[in-house]
Amino acid sequence: MAQYRIDDLARAAGMTARNVRVYRERGLLPPPQKRGRAAVYDDSHLTRLRLIGVLLQRGFTTAHIADFIDGWESGKDLTEVLGLQRALTEPWTASAETVTISVAEAEALIGDPAQLQRLVGLGLAHVEADRCTFTDPKLLSGFASLAEYGFDITTLLDLHERVHAAVDAISKTMIATVKSHIVEQHGEGWIPQGEDVGRTTHMLEIMRTLSVDSVQAILGRTLEVNLREQLGNYLEVAVQNTPSSIRSSA
Repeated sequence: MAQYRIDDLARAAGMTARNVRVYRERGLLPPPQKRGRAAVYDDSHLTRLRLIGVLLQRGFTTAHIADFIDGWESGKDLTEVLGLQRALTEPWTASAETVTISVAEAEALIGDPAQLQRLVGLGLAHVEADRCTFTDPKLLSGFASLAEYGFDITTLLDLHERVHAAVDAISKTMIATVKSHIVEQHGEGWIPQGEDVGRTTHMLEIMRTLSVDSVQAILGRTLEVNLREQLGNYLEVAVQNTPSSIRSSA
């Protein structure tokens, strides 16, 4: 299990260390472990912070959240509760290694300050003061590799935005299906109790795996089909444009 100092924990949760201290003082966050003079947090704290963040974004106060968490955990197996929280809030993709360089280096790498701002808007980069952190260096490396073949960053970001919009629509459909199923089975606002906590966690984990595998498999198959179709169209034009003398001698 990962371990965090308070600054690292806050950064992973997308909030400030001051917020973490406030939530701890108000009983929303379990106490950290003590390692000498150091306070050490783990993934259970990160999971709880993500749950708090979701509820705060919905307009709930910390007092409401404290009552909800106390009621939820009362008399339940803490391990199962943490498992359900994690299934609901943890990222569905492995965290990518980030790369941080100066803003000047980033602008030189991208070649266009305006496109660097697009990267920030798409969540692919964060700029703080004079430092720029790329959150998905693998994707950026792919952009750079295609640039060697004449693709410009604007075209590649346009493509990324269209792909993102399409996949986002798919994910909304999948999550809505799960939500509708739960509401049909249990009604609005249902919170699992007893054995249902573990069952619901397992169901969400299966849905998570199925969703990712399904999108990857469909994308792979449709890429093959569309490549063959468009390659065929391209070659048809190429054949038509080939001088007859070359065709006849072949």
